[in-house]
Amino acid sequence: MGLRWRGCALLACLLLPACRSREPIKVGFVAGLTGRHYDLGISERNGISLAISQINAQGGIDGRPIELIVRDDQQNPDAARRAVEELIGDGVVAIIGHATSAMAEATLPIADRAGVLMLSPTVTSSALRGRHPHLVLLSPFTTAATKVLADYLAKQGRIRRVTVLYDLSNRAYSQAWHDDFRQQFEAQGGQIALSVPFTSGAVPSYATLVADALQTPTDAVMVVANSLDSATICQQVRMNAPEMPILGAEWGFTHDLVAHGGPSVEGALYVQKVNVEDTSPAFAAFVHAYTERFNRPVDFAASMSYEAGFVLAEALRRNPTRAGVMGALLDIGTFHGLQGDIQIDRSGDVTRRQFLMAVRGGRASVVE
Repeated sequence: MGLRWRGCALLACLLLPACRSREPIKVGFVAGLTGRHYDLGISERNGISLAISQINAQGGIDGRPIELIVRDDQQNPDAARRAVEELIGDGVVAIIGHATSAMAEATLPIADRAGVLMLSPTVTSSALRGRHPHLVLLSPFTTAATKVLADYLAKQGRIRRVTVLYDLSNRAYSQAWHDDFRQQFEAQGGQIALSVPFTSGAVPSYATLVADALQTPTDAVMVVANSLDSATICQQVRMNAPEMPILGAEWGFTHDLVAHGGPSVEGALYVQKVNVEDTSPAFAAFVHAYTERFNRPVDFAASMSYEAGFVLAEALRRNPTRAGVMGALLDIGTFHGLQGDIQIDRSGDVTRRQFLMAVRGGRASVVE
């Protein structure tokens, strides 16, 4: 019996390192999954979940599966901070999120103190540039998108005055978008006719908000808000000025904008990082897998979070530790995404293609 016990104990000791090598690698995900900003968070959760399921089906990270731990930041700074602290306490190697710049601004100091990589598919506020050593973005800063739109308007020459309505519940993003667009538009001879800040969920009457804004002469209305508020504002714009051109930021231009806005968003012009009408084999395969699994149309957030999963997986193959994954990710340099190369520099900033889009026939179409 003694020899048999010692033999079993020896076998257990020999197998222990192998067992440890197959322990899951914990990765956190945090975004707003409830409330008025839910659509972005749900899309991102779905995209990263699909990516991780495919990565694990292919053997994970050198035989170790990735375990995704999901938290809802509720688009509330206090809830976001609690969520990130919980994920760090759970031992995650890295965190994918947030969906909005405002929540990233609230929690990045926590990630910096803990030395935890935060990889965001959709955070873009130029106000975050160079401020947080553990932030890596897969979406270019707002300066890149606003320049595309300002350049296009200047080239067309028909819109010279723009009224901007922007939501302060995601102020880190909306204020940056407003300020960056103003600077670039005015540099090309344009003018901001009126700036109208509001807070999602705290507007007594969108009808009054829009009617008052349209008292100031303008050539177009720009909406920087989530999809629900953008749809509501577009409806009110069309009621007051049926032919008024509508401009937008990518934040609100998800499938839900068309679903809720209907004909009122027809013709709306905006900048996007993803062409959801792309029929290339790689993107078509992603769309098929995503819609089959979630029964939900693909939007930019779903696509970019899916890419984030594979970017992080490549970094984890190089170094699966909390201390080393950030450097490993920055060493990648160029990642081949679903619609072209994504270039990540040593400071964690990214360069990728931008698409000028318009809603045509209830679908997103590339303008140029």
